[in-house]
Amino acid sequence: MPKNSRWIEDIVTALENLGGVATLDELYEELEQIRADLGLTWHNTVRARLQERCSEAKAFLGKENLFYSVEGLGKGVWGLRSALADTPPATDTPETPDLPEGHPHPRKTELHTYRVLRDSMLARALKRLHHYQCQICGEAFHFGENETYSEVQYIIPLGKHGGSDTPGNMLVLCPNHHAMCDFGKIRLDPEKLYTVLGHEISPKSIQYYNEHIYGKLSPNIRRASGVNSQTC
Repeated sequence: MPKNSRWIEDIVTALENLGGVATLDELYEELEQIRADLGLTWHNTVRARLQERCSEAKAFLGKENLFYSVEGLGKGVWGLRSALADTPPATDTPETPDLPEGHPHPRKTELHTYRVLRDSMLARALKRLHHYQCQICGEAFHFGENETYSEVQYIIPLGKHGGSDTPGNMLVLCPNHHAMCDFGKIRLDPEKLYTVLGHEISPKSIQYYNEHIYGKLSPNIRRASGVNSQTC
């Protein structure tokens, strides 16, 4: 078997072991457990194989499009495309195109509620990176033993607020905290947010939300008996 093919197979296996998304450092560490013959410049080899099988990279060979860059090339966070199919789809929002690198100035669309990004490649990658855990409460929402769900929301909404379609303007949230942020019912404290390596939140987005979204909306919400909106 050609050496390049072996490397690609091992990278796929490593990413599968890591849940489908990983930083380069995590990927290197996992590959050390898989391969014995690493070589002197094996870090360079790994990066080369990733880019050769990534359609967003200039080095893409036009063969199998196996990998994608979660936050854009050069950020050091990679994902396995085949793993994206495991995320349960949301059915109450418009379809969003796959945007692995995002758009600083997305086309604006008027909606009656804040647009929530749930099903794009970037959103699914962020969920996997956070292991579907809410960045506010740290909890993961479970449908059953083996099915976990989370949502990805723009901190600065699109449309009239002009939010960017980029990882720094997104949070992975449980359904409860997603709704609370939607209606500006919770203040975001960057010091208390759960974070992971590879997903850096924009301080400007947090500041904008706290100044222009938090406490400014008054949705007509019927309070249900026995329902506590503070818990996940």
